[in-house]
Amino acid sequence: MTTSLRPITPADHDAVVDLNERFVHLTAPMDQPRLAELVAASDRADVIDVDGELAGFVITFAAGAAYDGTHFAWFAKRYDDYCYLDRIVIDVPFQRRGLGTFVYDAVENGCARPVLALEVNIDPPNKPSLAFHRARGYVEVGVEGPEGHRVVLMVKSLR
Repeated sequence: MTTSLRPITPADHDAVVDLNERFVHLTAPMDQPRLAELVAASDRADVIDVDGELAGFVITFAAGAAYDGTHFAWFAKRYDDYCYLDRIVIDVPFQRRGLGTFVYDAVENGCARPVLALEVNIDPPNKPSLAFHRARGYVEVGVEGPEGHRVVLMVKSLR
């Protein structure tokens, strides 16, 4: 299995938007124009490529980016210098094959900021994601959101 990360290109947009839609209950809505905005403002917007197939994608933003995400803004009020992992989506046939670890290793090692920030759903709970992040050294720094869509905000020191 050959796995790599490469920048999202316009040729990937249909597949990325479709994949995001299938996991929208865990991410946030995203259409073609929104994807273009996110890619333009991102620190990293990559496709996860496995043997030439689009297995997923990841999007991050650096502090100060022109990004309007609520949780990104939450971190901006509390951290001067950070990278925010907005979303990572891995298609079902590619799950449980180590791709999450592969992507997080690349994102954490490639981040030029001292902190990587993100959120994980706790209502409804995403127990596998919480366990994954805790095992990687992410710590909880806050809880946000209404009942039925609460998240725990987490950070990891990269230095």
